[in-house]
Formats: sequence, C-alpha cells, structure tokens
Amino acid sequence: MEPISKVNLERITNGIYAFTMTLLVRNIQSPQQNAVMSDAAIDNYVGMTVLSVVDFFGAFIILGMFWLFYFQMFHRIRSVDFRFVHLHLLSLMIVVFVPFTQTFSDERVGIPVSAVLFQFNYFALATLLVVQWHYAANNPALIEPGTTRPEVLFLQKKFLVPLGVSLLGITLVLANMPHIDMLYLFPFVILGIFFRHPPEKTDAENGGVDAASGAGDESAPAVQQEAVPEEEE
Repeated sequence: MEPISKVNLERITNGIYAFTMTLLVRNIQSPQQNAVMSDAAIDNYVGMTVLSVVDFFGAFIILGMFWLFYFQMFHRIRSVDFRFVHLHLLSLMIVVFVPFTQTFSDERVGIPVSAVLFQFNYFALATLLVVQWHYAANNPALIEPGTTRPEVLFLQKKFLVPLGVSLLGITLVLANMPHIDMLYLFPFVILGIFFRHPPEKTDAENGGVDAASGAGDESAPAVQQEAVPEEEE
C-alpha cells in the first residue's frame, strides 16, 4: 500500500470537523410550518429553542477544542504510519456521531441511558486523542526531532483534561444531576488556568547543549596549551 502523508490526513480531518460542526445547527428546533401557536406554545418553543442553542454552542466549542488539539498534535508530528492512520480514522468516525448523540442531551433528560450517549461520545473522542498522542510521542519515526520531553508531557497532561471532564459528565448524568450543560465550559476553565503557558524549554535546552559543547571546545584547547609547555621542557 502507498504511504499516506500527514498533509492528506490533516485535510480529511479539517473537512470532517467542518462538516460535523455545520450539522450541529440542524439540532436547533424550528417551528412547524403553518402552525398556529398560542402564547403558551410560543413561550414553550422559545424555552426549548434556547436550550437547543445552548447545546449547539456547547457541542460546537467541544468539537473546536478537539480540532485545536489535533492541530497542535500534527504540528509536532513529521509523518504518520498505518497504525496511527487507523486510530485517527476511528476518531473521525466517532466525531461524525456527535450531531446524533447531541440530540439526546436535552430531549430525554429522564432517561439516563439516552442522556449519557453524548458523554460517552465525548469520552471516546478524548480517549482516542490521548491514545494517538501517546503512540506518536513514543515513536521516534513519527515525532518531530525538535520536540522536547517537557513539551510531550505538557501536551499529554493537556489532552487528559477532556478525558477527565467526560468521565465527570458520565457520573453526573447517571446521578441525574442538574445543569450538566455547565460542563461544556469546564475544560476551557481548566486549560485557561493550568495550561496557559507551554513549557519554554526548547531554546533553553538547545542553549544548554550549545553551552556544553562550547565548554567542551574550550576545555580541549586548554589541555593542549598545558601539554605543549610540558613537551617543550
């Protein structure tokens, strides 16, 4: 089989995320055509529409978060192999399910099994994100040579945030806790507080290597300078 380039994988990722994020708007409720609505029905429709817009906004920013994460991942990957491609295609397949599972987030609140579908979808996406980065970071053939260990660990911890939030969401939904929609913003709060500044150790480590090599270069002539007088004597 012909090797698949990273560029082609990025293209299909951008296309599927763009298509899926567009489909989310279909879940916003619209009134039936030629329907005569009373004031009470209009109030009920407005309330349901507001909830569906909130769910649309939450699912949209979550997909945007995963897209940004994959952008950061691909920026530190120089090539892909077939195992990574298979993992990534699996994650893209799960992305396509988001508009479907997101419809259950507000329509069947009283049924935990259906209400938890979106959280399980969220959990599957987060799990595959962590698995792909772990595989790429531990494969020297895939990772960029200039990627440092602190940078790898920083992204690894960063990618664990949606995984933890999804587990929390599953727990809260199964416990019939209210206001689950607040979890949409929770990962961004964590990322904004604890992951605002990435590690700036790449230049420092390169400088340390240069300094060490420079020190070695200076020490070598020093030995030679000491050895020359001894030979002359």
